[in-house]
Amino acid sequence: GISPDTVPRIFDAFEQGDARITREFGGLGLGLAISKAIMELHGGTIRAESPGAGRGSTFIIELTGKPLEVAVTEQPAAPGCLPTPALRLLIVEDHSDTARALKTLLSLEGFVVATANTVASALALAKAETFDILVSDLGLPDASGHELMKRIQDVQPLPGIAMSGYGMEEDVRKSHEAGFSEHLVKPVKIPQLIAAIQRLLAARGDGRKS
Repeated sequence: GISPDTVPRIFDAFEQGDARITREFGGLGLGLAISKAIMELHGGTIRAESPGAGRGSTFIIELTGKPLEVAVTEQPAAPGCLPTPALRLLIVEDHSDTARALKTLLSLEGFVVATANTVASALALAKAETFDILVSDLGLPDASGHELMKRIQDVQPLPGIAMSGYGMEEDVRKSHEAGFSEHLVKPVKIPQLIAAIQRLLAARGDGRKS
């Protein structure tokens, strides 16, 4: 069962309701967030009902009756107009489950996402592919995210979003000094990350959307 005050939050990314769940069962609190995103892509909804902790839960999925697979006919672009490419993100995160979840959720939002788990692998990807934004954890196994932000500018200049478990004024200042435009405190929720991405785009006058 689920306590009444927790029910409204269970579909939020990284939400597990009670810290004891993480200690006993592990996980990141992303399964229901991914389920919700998938249902919305199909034009449906998912919601939960529970009379309280220890009393069971009911999950309800509702579909609109529309086909789940819809054939899309490409329309020719208007003269002088080019299709808007999807935004390409380089996510650097050494926790494999977190990296995989971020890639899944951001891909569902329409971004093209590549992941790396070290500074070295991130730099190798930046040499091989073109990206629009770097999103990096600061605690990486071979160097800091600050170091990565400085070094990647020699490969391809990228605006950056830092992710950290620390969010004091000094932590934010160090991220900005390293070249990051945004500093987000973990756990980072997907809407929060997308809002930071949109601020970066607005700052550079880029009208593209995911």
